[in-house]
Amino acid sequence: MREPWPDTYELIDGLRGLAAMAVVASHFGVLDVGHSPVMMFFVLSGYCITASAESCRRGGLSVGQFLWRRLRRIYPPYLFAVAFFACTRLLKVAMGGPNDLSLSVIDWVQNLTMTQGVSMLFVPGLGPADNPTLFVAAFWTLGYELQFYFVIGLCLLLVSRVRMPLAWPMLGLAAIGLAWNLRWPGGWVTGVFLEYWVHFALGACVYFVLCQYPGRIVRIVFVAFLMGFGAMGAWRLDLQAEIDTRVYFELAVSCAFVLALLVLRPFSAAVSRAWWWQPVAALGAISYSLYLIHQFNITLATTIANLVPAPYAVRAVVMLGVPVALATVFWYFCERPFLNQRLSLGASENRVDERRQH
Repeated sequence: MREPWPDTYELIDGLRGLAAMAVVASHFGVLDVGHSPVMMFFVLSGYCITASAESCRRGGLSVGQFLWRRLRRIYPPYLFAVAFFACTRLLKVAMGGPNDLSLSVIDWVQNLTMTQGVSMLFVPGLGPADNPTLFVAAFWTLGYELQFYFVIGLCLLLVSRVRMPLAWPMLGLAAIGLAWNLRWPGGWVTGVFLEYWVHFALGACVYFVLCQYPGRIVRIVFVAFLMGFGAMGAWRLDLQAEIDTRVYFELAVSCAFVLALLVLRPFSAAVSRAWWWQPVAALGAISYSLYLIHQFNITLATTIANLVPAPYAVRAVVMLGVPVALATVFWYFCERPFLNQRLSLGASENRVDERRQH
């Protein structure tokens, strides 16, 4: 039987950075990749949060402590980002633009608590990023992420009471989520975690297959599942009716990415030490900050880029460099102070660096 891999997958930071940069490039009109990078985020989040949950469980932390670490990690930078957004909108008003902050109390409460997805229950037919309650369209993913945390917390509570592996309730929910996805492959997006739990659970399965159940049969079954559903997603994808086949496209992307994670795992440590990977890893370190603040600084970045008397390719690099620079400053002052400390579990246990998780 193959020895389990350590919990820490060294390439994840850099892969998250590449996904964040792809989102930025898409929103800035430099690269058209649609929701693909977001699916990568959900898969990576599934791996990281599952590793974190198992680390907390082995270390004797309670469910409340696990949730506190997660909320402490995600909420303060988010609230700083909302404040940053408000400042940019006030500046816009001062320059004669419309007042984008003239919203209802309910809108403010939902945006401050990451519960904007509740509005989707009453607005059928929209994509998750089209939610009119969102201050910033990119924030739609955070509502699902928050729900993932609480569901994982409930799963931890369940397995502590009935003594079962964490994989069981997560896979049970994944089966329900997959049935949900296949029953409504497009159309009504409700903002409920089940819509994207399969993508999150695929990342969790990568953790289980690599770190807890590394046997050959488990891996073969998992790979067969990925190839089967990935092929089905690609087969059912109808480019002429994208909203009706959204789920198939997202499943195909997620399955392909998970297969890539399995293939890359043996090379992770060596690649992470390579000099050419260091800038990618550094980008990964600020990926959450970059994701939080890039979309409401598009006008600023575009204006600065247009001042450069150079071909479009050069201006595009400048345009993408502006949010990276802003995110670096934001990370230092608004995210870095809230990074969780590493859990010490003893010499016989793997250690998960919580600073790599969000």
